[in-house]
Amino acid sequence: MTSITLPILLLLGGFVLQLLLGRWLTPVGKGVLATAAVFASFLVTLTLVPASMAGIAVEAPLLPVWDGPFSIGLRLDGLSVLFMLMGTGIGAAILLFSVRYMEHEEQGTTRFYAIMLVFIAGLLLLAGAADMLGAYLAWEVIGLCSYSLVGFWYRQRAATDGARKVLVITHLAGYGFLIGLVLVYSRAGTLVWTDPAVGTAFTSGVAALFVVAAMAKSVMFPLHSWIPEAMNAPTPVSALLHSACYVKAGVYLIARMYVVGGGQWHAALEVPLLAVGCVTILVGVIFAMAQTDLKRLLAFHTVSQLGYIVVALALGSDLGLAAGLFYCLSHALFKGTLFMCAGAIQHATGTRDLRELGGLATAMPGTAKVWIIAAASIAGVPLTNGFVAKWLLFGAALDKGLLAVVLVGWIGSILTAFSFLKATVNAFYGVPSKALIGRPVHEASPSMLAGMGSMAGLCLLFGLAPQLLMVPVVAPAVRSLGFDWAVQMSWLGILTDRGGIAVTVGGAVVLASAMLGLLVYRLAQAPASGLVSVYSGGEPLPAGDRPGAVDFAEMAESAFHPVYSLDPDPVFLRIWRGLTRVAGAAQAVAGGAFEDRPLLAIGLAAVAALAGVWLV
Repeated sequence: MTSITLPILLLLGGFVLQLLLGRWLTPVGKGVLATAAVFASFLVTLTLVPASMAGIAVEAPLLPVWDGPFSIGLRLDGLSVLFMLMGTGIGAAILLFSVRYMEHEEQGTTRFYAIMLVFIAGLLLLAGAADMLGAYLAWEVIGLCSYSLVGFWYRQRAATDGARKVLVITHLAGYGFLIGLVLVYSRAGTLVWTDPAVGTAFTSGVAALFVVAAMAKSVMFPLHSWIPEAMNAPTPVSALLHSACYVKAGVYLIARMYVVGGGQWHAALEVPLLAVGCVTILVGVIFAMAQTDLKRLLAFHTVSQLGYIVVALALGSDLGLAAGLFYCLSHALFKGTLFMCAGAIQHATGTRDLRELGGLATAMPGTAKVWIIAAASIAGVPLTNGFVAKWLLFGAALDKGLLAVVLVGWIGSILTAFSFLKATVNAFYGVPSKALIGRPVHEASPSMLAGMGSMAGLCLLFGLAPQLLMVPVVAPAVRSLGFDWAVQMSWLGILTDRGGIAVTVGGAVVLASAMLGLLVYRLAQAPASGLVSVYSGGEPLPAGDRPGAVDFAEMAESAFHPVYSLDPDPVFLRIWRGLTRVAGAAQAVAGGAFEDRPLLAIGLAAVAALAGVWLV
């Protein structure tokens, strides 16, 4: 048993123990067992960092002599280690949060924790697969786990419908991955990512098929419409799905493609990927602004943030890849934190509707502080990791002269800040809503605060000292993809190798932003000399009233009305209904023709199979 396979074996061992001991363990005991398994896997994964920093790719065969030329094994390089650390580290924090969050669940906790462990193991297998076949198998395992977890409360119609939508959209698009690897194998006779023959067979058309699969997994427009329906899952599932294990699978696939043939596919797909990423940034954040459900708001922000990551990867430069991978890790931290905060709010109040919240900072001060840190990070406020991620992305875009990309990212950041300002004020400040009056609201439990607080602390740590993450994790991942890049980064994310003027201006911007933030904080703490009236359009609001979530959502819907017509769901539903009718008609015809003639059906199937073999 080597350290390369041990992280996965620990997760699968935890899965087996959940099944064996589930009858005797309490829900809390199951949560502790699952958390321990993931945390142990995280610690073992940390031992792989020195090898990745040295540029060493460690290998371990799983099925070395399986079937002729096929062999499934692991090959861990810098990119693999980055995604494994993300999956196990974020997973450990989320499962720690789940211990108390799921303790009152009457049934299904064994199923919940067992599938969560396989979910994380699937990401590790995807990241470590040495060939495309192993990666595709892990890809499908992740999809099946997400289907089961989104539909965890299967007695609720909304949960089952959401699970089906997740499975259908991502699975159908995932056939692009399958078709692409079949084409590669038919041309190269192998599926190993690093084999030169694969590089020759990996054309831009094959790459486009892979990108389609990645777009659905990573909620890129227009294949993003499944993600709001996935919010009917338990909050820990939403946190893990959005931050680490599901939407990041597509990010991994796009990044991994750079190792094939020196990334020659990039020249043909750079502009389409940049266009899709920029549209996704704006569509996601504009849809988020119209939401009054806290988890749906966060879901659409996942769409927007994944747009930033894909744009960075699409730049195809050393700094662009570094920005994308640093953004990937940063997003995992702040988005997982935000979802856990939303879960803590729902756990304490029984609702996540912003129209029924307010004044929670008094009853839930710890949750409020954690939320504010993560909200500041996703908005790109200086001194957080989100600011560094956007800083790197904008710098990479400017290096390539893409001012339009910077403008789109800047607009998206402004709208993100407005959206989270609305959510923060409506949830935590002002007076409690009528729905909360008389309802006992309690702070999140210590283990829940520890889970989300640890990730919020890392948002600040990697914002102040991003080199702590960049040097041992991100830089080896960039180099493993064939880019020769040495990190020259100081505190606050300033790149010292990009020229003295840039460093001076960048440092001045960071300092000015920090001083402005301190000034705003001081002014907010200053006591008012008397009651201050709140006005709206020149008219005073009624006593006790204030602009709320509905006002903000209606304003957004009015301002961005043309954007909401871009919702692809009506088109998808028409296609689905048409396919359903065609399938029903075909079933009726086939049933009448073949029910009494089984040999005819077998013969036609054999002819179709032979034709397929001949064509391949």
